[in-house]
Amino acid sequence: MPAGAGAPADTDTRVSWQAVPFRAEGGSGPVTWGQLHMWHPMLRYGAAFATLSLRQVVALPAPGVEVGRCLDAIRELTETHQALRTRFADRSGTGDVRQDVAADGTHLVEVYETGEHASDGAVAAVAERRGRKLAAEPFRHSHEWPVRFGLVCRGRQVRAVAVVCSHVAFDAWAADLVCGALRRLLTGEPAPQGSTWQPLDQAAHERSERGLREDARAVRHWRARLAEVPDAAPRPPLDPPAAPPIQQWWLTSNALAAASVAVAERTRTSTSAVLLTLAATALSAIRGQRTVPLKLIAGNRLTDRQQRLATSAAQDALLVFERGDVGLDEAVREVYRRSTSGYMRGSYDPRSLSALTAELNGERRHPLDLTGYFNDARLAHAWALPPGPAARSSRGPTFVRGYDRNDMSFCVVLAQQGPDCQVSVLADTTRLPADRIPVLLSGLESVLSAAATQDIPLPSIPSSLGLPPP
Repeated sequence: MPAGAGAPADTDTRVSWQAVPFRAEGGSGPVTWGQLHMWHPMLRYGAAFATLSLRQVVALPAPGVEVGRCLDAIRELTETHQALRTRFADRSGTGDVRQDVAADGTHLVEVYETGEHASDGAVAAVAERRGRKLAAEPFRHSHEWPVRFGLVCRGRQVRAVAVVCSHVAFDAWAADLVCGALRRLLTGEPAPQGSTWQPLDQAAHERSERGLREDARAVRHWRARLAEVPDAAPRPPLDPPAAPPIQQWWLTSNALAAASVAVAERTRTSTSAVLLTLAATALSAIRGQRTVPLKLIAGNRLTDRQQRLATSAAQDALLVFERGDVGLDEAVREVYRRSTSGYMRGSYDPRSLSALTAELNGERRHPLDLTGYFNDARLAHAWALPPGPAARSSRGPTFVRGYDRNDMSFCVVLAQQGPDCQVSVLADTTRLPADRIPVLLSGLESVLSAAATQDIPLPSIPSSLGLPPP
C-alpha cells in the first residue's frame, strides 16, 4: 500500500484484471431523451467530460466477499440492466445517435489487493483512489461499456467495489440504483419488487403517441414561460477574468440546512424551494435584471417505472423568476408553485427545445441567457441533519475546482455528504468576481440564519450576499 494511505507499505500490493463474460437479450434503437441530453455536452467538453463521470464506492462489511462471488454479481447486474452493456454512436454523423445493447460480451474488472494487514481506513482510502483513477479517462462510447468496476481486496476478500459510470448512460439516480442492486447481490438482501424498465423501453415510449404529446406539452410550457423574459441587454462582462475563469466553491453548514428547514416549514414548501429562491435572487442581482430564467436539473423520476430505469433521465426544467418587492416567505411560496410546474415539464426531446430557443432568439435583439442553473442533487431532496444543535460552518467556504469553460455561468448545488449538508456555487468570473463567490456562500448562511425566525424583505438580500442590487 502506498505510504500515507493509513497503513504500512505492503509489498504484496498488486493490480490484476478479471474477465466477466455475460449473455442476455440485446437490441438496438434510438437513445432516450435523457441520454441525448448528455450526449451533446460530451461532444462539446471532449476529454474534460471525464470530470462529470459518476463515482461510487460499495463498501462491504467484514470479512468481505470472495472475488469469484463478486464477479458473478457483476455479471448478473450487467445481464439485468441494459445500460451496463450498451454502446452509443452517431455512425451517420447526422445527430442520429443510437444505443446498441449487446447480447453478449465481457467486462474487464480491476482487482486491487491491499494485503491482509491493511486497516479498514486504508481499504476505504484505496477504494476512493482507485475510483478516481478509473474515472480519469473519458469513456469511448462507441466501443467501450459505459461503466467500470474495481474490486479492492484484503487477503483476497473483496471489501469494497469502486464503480464509475458514464454521465451519458447514467445520472445520479441511475448510478445509485445499480450500486444499490450490486450491494444487495453481494449481501443477500432481497431485490425490490417490480419489473425492470429498460432504456430501450423508455426510448420506444418517448417516440410513441403518448411520448410525443409529453414533448409537445413541455415545449408549450417553455414557450409560455420564456415569453416572460424581457429582451434586455446583458451587463458588460468583467475584464480580465480570474484564473481559472470559472470557479466552484463549497460551504458545509448544518446551520444553513436547519434554517432552510425552518423557512420551509413556515411557508409550507420545501428546503429546495427556499434555496432556489435565494439562488434566483442572487442571479437576478448578478445580471442586474429583475426577471431571469433559471434552469433546474429535473430528475424525471415521477413514476414507479421511471424510478426503476437505470439510465440517464435527468434533463433541464425551467423557472422564470421575478424579484418583486415582497418578503422572502411570499417569494418562496411563488417559486415553489412555479418550479413545481417546471419540474413537471422537464422531460422532452432536446432537439425540440433547441428548435424553440433558436426560434425565440431569432425574434429577439438579445438572445436568451439560459446559463443559470440550480441542482438539488440530494436524492431524497431533503437534508439529513444529525441530532443535536446545527453548527455553522467551521471552515467557511472552500475552493473546489476551476474550469476553463462550462455551459453554466452560475449554478447552485445542494448535496448531502454523509452527515454534512453542503451548498456549492459555481460562477463565471466575468459575471461575478472570484472573491465574491465565497462571500455569497457565507451570505447564504447568514441570510438563512436570520430568516429562520422571521420573514425578511427580498430586496435586502442581494446586499447581504455581497451583491449589487438589480
